[in-house]
Formats: sequence, C-alpha cells, structure tokens
Amino acid sequence: MQDGSQDPQRGAMVPTDPASHAVAPSILHGTLMLVLGCIAAMFLPFVGVLLIAYGMRELAEAKGLRGLALALALCAGLVLISLFSDVNASILLAPMMVSCLGVVFCMWRGATVTNISVAIAIAALASFGIDAAIAASSGDSIHDIATSYFADSLRVSAGSDIEGDLLFQQIGYLIEAMWPFMYVSSASLDALVAGIGSYLMHTRSTGRPKRPSLSNFDAPMWSVGVLSIAIVCLGASFTGFAEAGILRTISATALMSIRIIFACQGFGVVNAWMSRKRIGCATRTLSIFFIFWSEMMFFIMSIVGLIDVWANFRKLPRDGSYIQEQQ
Repeated sequence: MQDGSQDPQRGAMVPTDPASHAVAPSILHGTLMLVLGCIAAMFLPFVGVLLIAYGMRELAEAKGLRGLALALALCAGLVLISLFSDVNASILLAPMMVSCLGVVFCMWRGATVTNISVAIAIAALASFGIDAAIAASSGDSIHDIATSYFADSLRVSAGSDIEGDLLFQQIGYLIEAMWPFMYVSSASLDALVAGIGSYLMHTRSTGRPKRPSLSNFDAPMWSVGVLSIAIVCLGASFTGFAEAGILRTISATALMSIRIIFACQGFGVVNAWMSRKRIGCATRTLSIFFIFWSEMMFFIMSIVGLIDVWANFRKLPRDGSYIQEQQ
C-alpha cells in the first residue's frame, strides 16, 4: 500500500505500514455499536445484525474473552429490557444476538466451515425454540403456524386460478416436508451479515484488509456423511411407518441445510476457475447470475461441490486440516 508521497532522495513511492491506519478497539465504542445495532434491528434487521456483530467483535478485540462475556451480558440485558417494553422486539433480537455471538466468536478464534455451521445450527434451534414456546403458550402448533404462513404466501404468489391451484398442490407437499428450513436459511443470512460486520471491525482494528476468498472454501468430510444419512432417512420415510412424517421433515431439512455447504463449494470451484482464466467483469457478472439461477433451479453448484470433495478441482491441500480464515 502506498500513500502517494515521494521520497525526495530517491524519487520513489514510499510504502506505508498498514498498521499505521489501524484504529485501536474501544470498549465504549463497541458497546455503543452493539446498542445501536439492537435499535436498528427493529427497523432494518440486516443493518442491526451488522452493527451488533461489529460491536461484539470490537469488544472481543479490546478485551478478549472478557469482552465477549461483556457482550453476552449486554445482550442478555437488552433482551430483558425489550421483553418488558415490547415482547415482539425481544423475540426478534434474541436469535440475532445468538447468531452474531456465535459467528464473532468463531471468526475471532479462527473460522472454519465446521464451527460456523455449529453457530448457524445453534441460532436456528434458538429461533425455532422461541417460536415453538410462543405457539405452545397460545395453544397452537409451530408446525401448523409455519405451514399456514407458507401456504398463505404461496396462495398470494400463485393466484387463485387453475394454474395457481395446480402449483399449490405441487409445492404444498414440499412445504409440509421442509418448513423448518426457514429457520436455517434465516440463521444463515444472519450469519453472513454478522460475518461482514466482524470482518469490517477486524480490518479497522488491524489496518490489514485481508479479504476472505471463496476460492479457498473446502467442505469437511462430515458434510458428506450428513448428506448420506439424510438421503437414506428420506428414502425410509416413504415406507409408511407411524413416524414417517417427522422423519421426512427432519431428513428434508437436513438435506437442504447441508446443500448450502456444497453450493458454497461449487461456487468456490467456479470462482477459482474464473480467477485463473482472468474472466472480465462483464462476463463474470453475467456468469454469476446464471450460476445462481442454475443452483436455484437444478442444484448445479451443489452437485459440482459434492464432486469436488473427491475430484479436488482446485488442487487444495487436504492433509486432514481444512483451511481456516483468520478474521
């Protein structure tokens, strides 16, 4: 990195130390960002998640584990305050804070696919548990509420004509099988935004903008095991035993959840290939749109990612230790 100044003796650009642009983390500033994030989450959820994660990471950079403990205490206090002032606000904040705390801790210690996946799973379970408790307190079932919500949304989107009815009949069965996936997808989006917030704070505190590369993404082997078990259980759920519906829902949700890992693996393969071939910006942008469409419609990137687990198209080192991005 260069600051543009000239060395009068040699007439050359004088390099600057990246650390000279670093800003020391502050407990006060981190606390302020965390509180502002909670307020912003009421109106712009993703902005709130970014600011909460930013504040948590600043506390972690300032005081280490004690900073994270302080962040946890602040989160608990803010949730309690919102619980007495607005129950809906506390219901919204609690899963966000769980996701942010998990992602920030993982990235502070060294993020891997495994520990980020655990953080997302915990956040999804927390959100599911909160909704299930609220549904049970009102005498309803979380299954009935979730499927009814999806059915109503689908009805509005598909319309009330004959084609809409046919589409509803075809997709309604998938909704019945995969409704818990909405918690996983929501937690995954929160984790992504929280990761951005944590990365921005790390860059600010170190002055070294080390950008993570999707080209280095490498799925752990346990994901293949989870995929295999989910497929076997999904097939067994069609044998017609008493609890087949529950097994089908769990298996389908696990299958769609683990698909995210293989999709990222496939995107990493394509991104590495485009970088190696020096694909231009316009072509790269059009390719990204096509790739996303192919993944949504045909799971193409997930299939590429699954094959790459064995084919290793990018020739990544696989000696039992997976790449960690220190954020």
